[in-house]
Amino acid sequence: MARFATGLWFLLLPAGLLAYEPPVSTRSLRNIADIRKLTYEESRLAPPVNLRVTVISHLSDGFDAQDNSGGLFFECPPDRIPRIGDELEIAGNVTGGFHGSYVIIDDMKKVGWKSPPKALNFRPDFVQTGLGDNRWVEIEGLMVDVRFDDSEREGRGLLVTGQSDLVIRFRNAHEDFDIASLEKLVGSWVRLQGSGAPLFNDQRQRIGSDIVCAKQQFVSVIERPTGSEPVRLDEIGRWDSRRTRQGLVETSGTVTYIEGPSSLVVQAGAHGARVRTLAPVAISVGEPVILTGLPETEGYFVGLRYATVEPSETGEPPLEAVADESPLSREHAFRLVTFSGRLIEKGRTLINLQVNEALVPVSMPVGLAATLPREGSELQIRGVKRVEADERGDVRSVTVAVRDAADIAVIAVPSWWTPAKLRTAILILAAGAGLFLAWLLALNRRVKQQTALISEQIESNATLEERNRIARELHDTLSQGFSGVGYQLASVSNHLTSDPSKARAKLDAAREMVEHSLAEARESLIGLRIPTGAESLDFPEATLAAAKSRCEEADVAFESERKGWNGSPKLPPETAFACHRILLEAVANALRHGRARHLRISLAADSDRAHLVVADDGVGFAVSEKPPEGHYGIQGMRERAQRLGADLDIRSAPGEGTSVELSLPLS
Repeated sequence: MARFATGLWFLLLPAGLLAYEPPVSTRSLRNIADIRKLTYEESRLAPPVNLRVTVISHLSDGFDAQDNSGGLFFECPPDRIPRIGDELEIAGNVTGGFHGSYVIIDDMKKVGWKSPPKALNFRPDFVQTGLGDNRWVEIEGLMVDVRFDDSEREGRGLLVTGQSDLVIRFRNAHEDFDIASLEKLVGSWVRLQGSGAPLFNDQRQRIGSDIVCAKQQFVSVIERPTGSEPVRLDEIGRWDSRRTRQGLVETSGTVTYIEGPSSLVVQAGAHGARVRTLAPVAISVGEPVILTGLPETEGYFVGLRYATVEPSETGEPPLEAVADESPLSREHAFRLVTFSGRLIEKGRTLINLQVNEALVPVSMPVGLAATLPREGSELQIRGVKRVEADERGDVRSVTVAVRDAADIAVIAVPSWWTPAKLRTAILILAAGAGLFLAWLLALNRRVKQQTALISEQIESNATLEERNRIARELHDTLSQGFSGVGYQLASVSNHLTSDPSKARAKLDAAREMVEHSLAEARESLIGLRIPTGAESLDFPEATLAAAKSRCEEADVAFESERKGWNGSPKLPPETAFACHRILLEAVANALRHGRARHLRISLAADSDRAHLVVADDGVGFAVSEKPPEGHYGIQGMRERAQRLGADLDIRSAPGEGTSVELSLPLS
């Protein structure tokens, strides 16, 4: 049984070996087509390869090579990069790169040399399909730029093929390029061979393709420039029977606007065009230039692209802005135009002007819009009219580009009273009028209330003033008169036995005083402001005589003094009468309360004031203390002085006598 099982095993072994296939990760891949079919996950398994390929181009960290089934990138150190045309046997492993599969070389052996394979004609769809990636391709086009920087083995070119523009990478790790010969190809229609170098973004999406050209002989001239004379700017897009393919043209003009580092607008005569340069140029507005570039159609207009710019030595006549009556039309496109309009809206770099019924956008440098007057102003604009239109001439957009502040002139500034402000002002005035009317009504009510209160107060004050006046008059008449009567009666008592005739005279004087005081009191009571005799009062003689008489009656020494009062000043009757009353009240107080032995009246006058002083050597009193009830002499003196506009100064102290000074203006 065991022998039978062993025999069966030997019989089945060959069939099992024939049916077994190693996994993909261990089977060597022998052509590029199989490698390109791998998925990204399969490439990451690093399957081995054994390939026989021909080198077709050099890159910075490897080379492109091709077999009969396709092309691929091979990674190797820069110092091991083989020569173009070398036929190699390569052993290595596939890796899943970020953009696609390629081979990392483990061993490489040159087995011969081979001419490049038959080239594929490069088509625009190769950019997206990848059919030309790392393969030998051929393309025709206009060479518009060749540029080498620091190395003669690495440079760049630009090939224009109808609607496609391809960057050419000139690169060879072992041989120098003839740069001068390549630069002479600019403007020629050429046939170029090389390998396709795909371009990807960071999302692994194909966005384009370059061509890597490794040798000078891979570029051949199909048609050289005709060497025609420069053309006018308005003729750069016209048909030329001498041309069978695209070619560079030379023209001239004056720079009118700089759109960006590599884009500007040029005008010559009555025609303007947009020019896109190969590289940023340092140029100024108003500078005449010579342009060499490829005519380019942008919708309805023809300009230049891939242009080179050189200063013009011949110069151009100064440009005058043309008046544009239809700023939103395609007329005068890319020319210097001028028009006027009303400012409607201001932005940071864009303003809108109303021209007739149209709204025209005007672009300007940053910060210039902030210097313009307010909306509604009339402006005169000068600028370059940039128009975008389709192939049939239908306008898509129009923008007038202002260069600097000199391109803007203010024609008129609107009145501050805009309709909106006028409506607001009317509303404010109406509201203010309503508030003012309400305030007037409230004020009227308040005034009526205050008027009633004031009337009551005036009536009360008048009553009080009249009472005070009567009190003063009674005090100055009856009180002072009865004081004099008292002095006369005391004298009668003293002389009644010793000198009856003198006592009789004193008694008659007392009777006359009583009659005089009663007459004055009667006049005060019936409302007379000035008692009888005040008009004829001889002030100050009458006052001094009365004071002297009263001092003699009281056996008090009296003296008077005058300075600057020699018949002048002459006081009004009311003022003289008030001064008369004040002085006599001061004398009466000195005799009645002060118990004075000596009394002095001083009268002084200067240019504008009079000073009247009554001084005694009596017992004095405390001025700050309130007078006893029923004593109104000092109060009456102060009230009279206040009515005169005079100052009344009373200086006294217990045991030091009293001084009463009345100072009044003479004007």
